[in-house]
Amino acid sequence: MLGGRWRALRWLVGCSLLAAGAPALAQEAYDGVSRRLEVPDASVPVMTRPPELLQGEDPVFPEAARLEGLSAQVLLRLTIDAQGHVEKAEVAQPAGHGFDEAAVAAAEHFTFRPAEIDGVPGPVQIEFTQHFVWTAPPEAPADAGMAVAPVAVIDGQLLEKGNRHPVASASVQLGDGGTLVESDVAGRFTLRCPPGEVTVTVRDGAHLPFEATETLKEGDRLEVKYYLAPKSIGLYQTTVHGDRERTEVSRHTLDREELQKVPGAFGDPLRVLQTLPGVARAPFGLGLLLVRGSSPNDTGVYFDGIQLPLLYHFGGGPSVVNPELVDRIDFYPGGFGAEYGRAIGGIVDVAPRGAAQDGLVHVTGKLDFIDAALYASGPIPWVPGLTVSLSGRRSYVDALLGLVLRGTTLVAPAYYDYQGKVDYRPPGSQHSFGLFVFGSDDVLKVVIGRGSPTSAEVNTQQGFVRVEASWGYRGERLTHKAQLFVGTNSQSFGLADLRFDQNDLVGGVRERLDYLLSDHFTVRGGIDVQLTQASLTSYLPQQPDYVTFPGEQPQTTLVSQSQKRDVFPYAEWLELQFKLAALKVMPGVRAEQYREVGVWRTAFDPRLTVRLDFGEEGHRLGFKGSIGLYHENASVAFLGLNPQLHLQAAFQSSLGAEYDVTPDINLDVTGFYNRRFDLAARQNVVTVAADGTVSRLLADNVGLGRAYGVEVFVRRKITEHFFGWLAYTLSWSEERNHFEAYHWATYDQRHILSAVAQYKFGNGWEVGARFRLTTGNPSTPYVGSTFDSDTQTYRPISGGAGTARAPTFHQLDLRVDKTWLFDRFSFGVYLDIQNLYNAKNPELVTNDYRYQTTGAVTGLPLLPVFGLKGNY
Repeated sequence: MLGGRWRALRWLVGCSLLAAGAPALAQEAYDGVSRRLEVPDASVPVMTRPPELLQGEDPVFPEAARLEGLSAQVLLRLTIDAQGHVEKAEVAQPAGHGFDEAAVAAAEHFTFRPAEIDGVPGPVQIEFTQHFVWTAPPEAPADAGMAVAPVAVIDGQLLEKGNRHPVASASVQLGDGGTLVESDVAGRFTLRCPPGEVTVTVRDGAHLPFEATETLKEGDRLEVKYYLAPKSIGLYQTTVHGDRERTEVSRHTLDREELQKVPGAFGDPLRVLQTLPGVARAPFGLGLLLVRGSSPNDTGVYFDGIQLPLLYHFGGGPSVVNPELVDRIDFYPGGFGAEYGRAIGGIVDVAPRGAAQDGLVHVTGKLDFIDAALYASGPIPWVPGLTVSLSGRRSYVDALLGLVLRGTTLVAPAYYDYQGKVDYRPPGSQHSFGLFVFGSDDVLKVVIGRGSPTSAEVNTQQGFVRVEASWGYRGERLTHKAQLFVGTNSQSFGLADLRFDQNDLVGGVRERLDYLLSDHFTVRGGIDVQLTQASLTSYLPQQPDYVTFPGEQPQTTLVSQSQKRDVFPYAEWLELQFKLAALKVMPGVRAEQYREVGVWRTAFDPRLTVRLDFGEEGHRLGFKGSIGLYHENASVAFLGLNPQLHLQAAFQSSLGAEYDVTPDINLDVTGFYNRRFDLAARQNVVTVAADGTVSRLLADNVGLGRAYGVEVFVRRKITEHFFGWLAYTLSWSEERNHFEAYHWATYDQRHILSAVAQYKFGNGWEVGARFRLTTGNPSTPYVGSTFDSDTQTYRPISGGAGTARAPTFHQLDLRVDKTWLFDRFSFGVYLDIQNLYNAKNPELVTNDYRYQTTGAVTGLPLLPVFGLKGNY
């Protein structure tokens, strides 16, 4: 009997992955482990429709093998051209005994409906396992004139338990030695069987054996669905290691499986960034990205190509993006290409998750002590190619505190965020369209416990809204994406009637175009335009009235003052890529113009990246280097002190090497040197103009900084049960004004070590751990004080800025997950424990009023968070 026929072939074709520009191997031989394809880069072609078998041929069972009663399987590598013909069929894993020749001869006659790459017919290469199953010849009927035995039919579908994913290429057999068929790409199969009670057995390498008994009458056609339980619940669903093309020196990419289960991050993908090389630890667990010694404001964060005004909710809470909508994060600690700008530190680029392409509606919900979240996605059945994803999250810490507090008052954050995404790709079209709405809102609420006599009001809020429309085109050589977005930013802080309100109206356009001139030369370019109309209103008391006699209280009134400003940054960028054998050279340039408070500022940033890679993926040795110039505008606070400030700048350089120790373990070592200059800094200088006018200069571009060091990243890629990494950074970060000597920067941390490990034991159990160790930030000690009799206070005597350091920080986090599978959904519980051994890490040094004794404010203690999560 012949197995692995047309349905299995169609499944394998559907799971294959097209490499850009030429046929390339993309799918490993199916070994019974569930797989998924890695989401490709926006510049890499995507298979929009797999090839479909139009005409096939069964291989001839070798006669010699038939006589010996042999069975076998032959792994073939098929190259299918853009017309759907099999250009080449070759044996990848031979079986001998004539099976190889028979499999190749049959495969050469297959005819397909061509695969479509971004809506255009294109070539593809797949691996296909041809099964040869020997069965004993049927015995001749005793009465040749007997009528054909009556039959019944079972039409079935195999689905994975817990998520309803189709199970393809599973063996479905009638009884122990009866008819054997295989499920197709949709998990469907058809069995012809005699009337009566029959047993159906299903076997698949990734799932537990399944057996069902059915009773049929003559002529019956029974429709069934069988749910197969995976051998290990929740195995990491990735065995395809086709990394995106490497064009940067420092880029670390994390996928969904890695982002949601890192202990201590509470399922928040963006918090995982704080365990990567080059990122210093933020105090008190705050949501700050301290990249290579730079300020938190120096790193840009993009979500679907749109720059976010803020990254985390209040108090270092979770990120403003629902974790369920995050598919991948690219982190560039430095040396990023010309497409990105307005940052002199690093870049974080978050890719949103699209709706599943299996035609089903999927829903995920999460509930813990901090917040609740919901995600849903699926197709619109009456509009082919249209999919919708919706997600939202809401905190309720303030409500819980209100239930348990007695006799006290606290201030607690309350937040929510939301995202809605519509994607439309007409069948067979090279165009795609999208609409994306996302936003966030935070409020600090005063929680008054029962019986508390205290009442207070805090006016603190922040939030944003973005609406983005996009259009994409993918041709054979040309790829284009245009985005138009509008939105608002809002921020308010104050106490009682005293407050500051800022409201921004934001709009912009981003466009990127890639053109493949040849196999060796690619051109990329685009524009990046943004306009912000900001309005700042303050409600402050005016100067108190004169007090006419002792004991009289001054009368104060609130005065409202408004200020408006327009910020208009505009950039054009161009990048070339030359490929010659193992060498890649990528020069680029970004021209940036800023207009703010009536002042134009310009920058011209040349950048260069060079890579030299030897060997194939999994066995590669690579060398890399980059240099570049980067600019950003000064913060609003400094521009308020001096509207004439220039752009802040940085020169970044790096040199490193990568080595695949094994196909699953990669070692990356990168050295860097960054010099920052023209930094905005406070000062108090009296200046005299040529006309004799005297003025006071409160801020100027007099700041300098430099950072240098080495980053080591050892990463174990996701396999069936395990993933993890070890990140170590040795760095020095210094800063000074023009009139000072260099001293340690505020966020300088000499040694930064992070270790992450995650293991799935099976039966739904999963355990992970994260350990972090960092040296403390610089601090300024006080060696005593002097008493000021006029003010009746003690004035400290400094021991020198940055001459002391906070104690070393160390912390262990642990996470345990348990998942139960049901036919159509899964349900899980998790316990995420931060600071497992309750380390007393000093975060802030305090002094008594005479500056003679010191104390410390420690960080978060042991903090367990219990949660529930369900998937449908």
